Amino acid sequence: AAGAEHVLLVTTRGEVYALGSNSCGQLGVGKTTDELRAVTEPIKLDDLGSPVTHAACGDAHSVVVCADGRCFSFGDDRNLQLGVREPSIKDLRRGATSSASPRRVDRFNGGKVVGVAAGGGGIEGGHTAFVVEVQGEGTQVWMSGHGRWGQLGLKAFKHISEPKAVGSLASLREWDEGSQSAKPIPIVSVACGERHTVVLLESGNVFVWGWNESGQLGTGGSQGSHTPIMLKAPPSLRFAPLRHVVCGPRSTAVWT
Repeated sequence: AAGAEHVLLVTTRGEVYALGSNSCGQLGVGKTTDELRAVTEPIKLDDLGSPVTHAACGDAHSVVVCADGRCFSFGDDRNLQLGVREPSIKDLRRGATSSASPRRVDRFNGGKVVGVAAGGGGIEGGHTAFVVEVQGEGTQVWMSGHGRWGQLGLKAFKHISEPKAVGSLASLREWDEGSQSAKPIPIVSVACGERHTVVLLESGNVFVWGWNESGQLGTGGSQGSHTPIMLKAPPSLRFAPLRHVVCGPRSTAVWT
């Protein structure tokens, strides 16, 4: 995973190595640039008690997910993107604005984190999308961080310190012939741009929300949205199975 000026490497053994800029503690090695200059050779992070399966980087923050469903974040928290500050905080200046060591994000009502994406940074951005497996409810997308541009998908243009589920996605169901019942649609892929978010469901539907000044939502216009919008696939993709979504700072790509 790569941020603006840092990289996290996850090995096949579930170890994490970090290198690059550490100005906000985004390398997770317990020190910032004042004490530890930019790292030019990979440094191994301390063992988190379980192998790491996923890693994501925003501009200057990092998030890792362990095989046991625990999640840790570190680095820049000026916009609450780490998901670890008290939920009552409404002023971004209150509390620590960065963490140089991994801090556990455990506000998912007992759910296990199975995926993560991170985007943005600086004064005008920084958000995180957690893919959470909730017993009996399938997988859901939970968001924290900067929300001025609607990138959290929570029907409001505000910042959130405590991760919250994107309700309009969590409520989606599809008919299962085997059980003859409606079941939640699993999350296949999630990605974050500078100020927008994209999610791919197992059904093949793609949902987008957030900033859209450069047309990154793919809606055919430039109006943003604080709630998920389902994209209309072009004719060439209507019967092609979609496998993954990725975001640049102001762009989105979906591939089959």
